Amino acid sequence: MVGGRFMHVPLVAAVLMIGGCDSTIRPINVGPGCPSKPLRDPEQWSFEPSTQLIDDFETGDLLVARAEGRDGAWYLSKDGTGAVSSAGISSRCVGSGEASGHLVTSASSEWGAMWTGAFRAVVAGVAQPYDGSKYGGISFWAGFDSANGPAFPIRVGVVTIDTAWNGGVCTNFCMDFHGIEVTPGLQWQRFSIRFSDLRQQGWGNIQEPLRLDQLVGFVVWPNRRADFWIDDLRFEP
Repeated sequence: MVGGRFMHVPLVAAVLMIGGCDSTIRPINVGPGCPSKPLRDPEQWSFEPSTQLIDDFETGDLLVARAEGRDGAWYLSKDGTGAVSSAGISSRCVGSGEASGHLVTSASSEWGAMWTGAFRAVVAGVAQPYDGSKYGGISFWAGFDSANGPAFPIRVGVVTIDTAWNGGVCTNFCMDFHGIEVTPGLQWQRFSIRFSDLRQQGWGNIQEPLRLDQLVGFVVWPNRRADFWIDDLRFEP
């Protein structure tokens, strides 16, 4: 990040019968301030192979799901200005299951905070590459807490060895990752991003095309004050 100083912290269903068809509706018991649940929530994608799961936050730790060689964890990076940011797992608001990821960031005079789910474990402080070339994109469910205020776009995407601050390649103007903006609302919403649609912003070292065999992790960068929830993060074909 430009001039940035990084600090890292590892961080009753009802079945409704209509016209002979089954439509499963999950409980509409939403906690105060939580994103509301749509009629069809993340359970409708539960059939997807477990090998595609990056994290559903159900294990209660900040480790990504152990599948297809993934052994990484979530890391919160801050700009060092003293702005308060936190990231972790909470059962207060859930997209599905019993827990979701929760990122809270405050206003900052620099670049703020990023939350990255690294696909591989960091070794001696150096990010390790993950080969995601058999996948075409990533999906996740997300929403804003009511404490967030008006909705705004959040930049999400993937960091590679070439753009990571600790990848051993980039030495200046790092973390210009390949990304795209999504705008969550006050209801859980599924986002599916294709790797082919991701672009760098251009202020950092340009690395084109996106090297899918050199992925480091999935990153969320609000770049301003935010109260953000995420659940069921997956690779997609």
